[in-house]
Amino acid sequence: MQYLTKNLTLQLATVLLVCGFAAPLDAQPKDDLLTPAKWQQVDTSVERALLWLASQQQRNGSFPTLTQGQPGVTSLCVMAFVAHGHLPGEGPYGEQLDRALEFIVSCQKPSGLLALVGPGGKTISRNVSHSIGSAASYNHAFSALLLSEVFAMGGGDLQQNQTAIERAVQATLVMQRWPKRRKTDKGGWRYINRFDEDGLHDSDLSVTGWHLMFLRSAKNAGFEVPKETIDNAVAYVHRCFQPKFQTFLMFAGPEDSRSRGMAGAGILALAHAGHHDSKEARLAGDWLLKEGFANYNESRHFNSDSWTDDRYHYGVFCASQAMYQLGGDHWSQFYPPTVKVILQNQGQRGNWAADVHYSDGKFGNSYTTALMVLTLGAPNQLLPIFQR
Repeated sequence: MQYLTKNLTLQLATVLLVCGFAAPLDAQPKDDLLTPAKWQQVDTSVERALLWLASQQQRNGSFPTLTQGQPGVTSLCVMAFVAHGHLPGEGPYGEQLDRALEFIVSCQKPSGLLALVGPGGKTISRNVSHSIGSAASYNHAFSALLLSEVFAMGGGDLQQNQTAIERAVQATLVMQRWPKRRKTDKGGWRYINRFDEDGLHDSDLSVTGWHLMFLRSAKNAGFEVPKETIDNAVAYVHRCFQPKFQTFLMFAGPEDSRSRGMAGAGILALAHAGHHDSKEARLAGDWLLKEGFANYNESRHFNSDSWTDDRYHYGVFCASQAMYQLGGDHWSQFYPPTVKVILQNQGQRGNWAADVHYSDGKFGNSYTTALMVLTLGAPNQLLPIFQR
């Protein structure tokens, strides 16, 4: 991106290359998908969004959302800054990012779980209420991934982050190993509370994708992650692909649980496993191109059920990262029209609206703004986990 100076780009790329995470400089993304004028619009949009996000930071270092969304939303906000070249302790946002990291680590429970609202103690109990456990697994995965990515890039308090990541890895492993009622759910993750006792799902692709990203990031950063854990997670992702619909589903099973976000999550998960051009990924990419994101903040219904898991902002973020991994026509046909819609719907202050979906809307527009900044920054390749 043009707003990243050449020196900063080279400096960050060099750090990542030394650590073994970045692509060679001559393999960095090209700017030929958009005109120079359009790239400048993207740069300006991102700068406005980051200024708005910075203005929202709370005194304790967090970014505003429901308490049940912490520190996950704060982690996504920090990720948005890092994805555009801003590191903790450096530059105009360095001090703010340091305070955000301190808040994130302060939320860690004795069990290693990274969640402000969640089961305390030295073990992670699954027998907790819906209000305590429904978002805790997401908070943990978002936050653990952010800490691991910053650690890999040499940012923040390295010793503090290393300890937090080691404890977070153990918590993630414990949650994956919880008993599953169905063999098809082996290897995946879901919410900490089991509020759907009359249902069948002990794993879902959305939560699984984030925990898998964290474990891959941690492994790349030098932390010990059992190979069996990764293999089991990838096998679960494969089971979430449904040939009937030509895309990935929220759950491994015959019921129709399609969403644009899950199509992206499946593609991204397979890319992290080294399956960058699998048949399943290409078919899901085709499905995403057909569905698109032309209508801003629209929640789609893909079946006759009134319930849907399709969220616009979360979906376009997952899809953007996924299509970048696929590259080629999938990326070139996806990114330009998506950028157009995102830029057209940015608010005057630099933020984006809260999501129209009832489940995501309650987390506010720091959450959605961070996701849009990350979507626009997909070609940057500054976050090691999202590099092609």
